[in-house]
Amino acid sequence: MTKEGVSEAVLSALADLDHAFDAALSAIDADPDHNRAYSGATELVETLRRLFEASADQRALAAARIFEQERMSLAGLADRIGVSKARAAQLIKTAKDANEQRGNATEGNR
Repeated sequence: MTKEGVSEAVLSALADLDHAFDAALSAIDADPDHNRAYSGATELVETLRRLFEASADQRALAAARIFEQERMSLAGLADRIGVSKARAAQLIKTAKDANEQRGNATEGNR
C-alpha cells in the first residue's frame, strides 16, 4: 500500500483493521472445532467482501469529489489519479450509483 498523502487518522485506522484481521485469523486457527473454524473463516470472507465493496465505493466517491470540486475533465481526472480515462468514467459512475443507493437508503429510513 502506498502511504504517501494518507492522513495519520486513516493510517491508524488501517493499522487497527490489520490487527483485527490478524486476530481473526489466529482465532480461527486456534479453534479446535473444525466446523466452527470453517464457519469463522466463512464469516471472515463475507465481512472482507463487504468491506472491499464499501471501500471501492468510497474510493469512487473520493475520485468524484476531485472531479466535481476541481471542475476537471475525465482525462484530467484520469491523469490526476493515475488511471485510464475509461477507468475514471467507471469511478464516476460508481460514485453516482453509490450516492443513489445512499439516497434510497436514507429515504427508506424516514
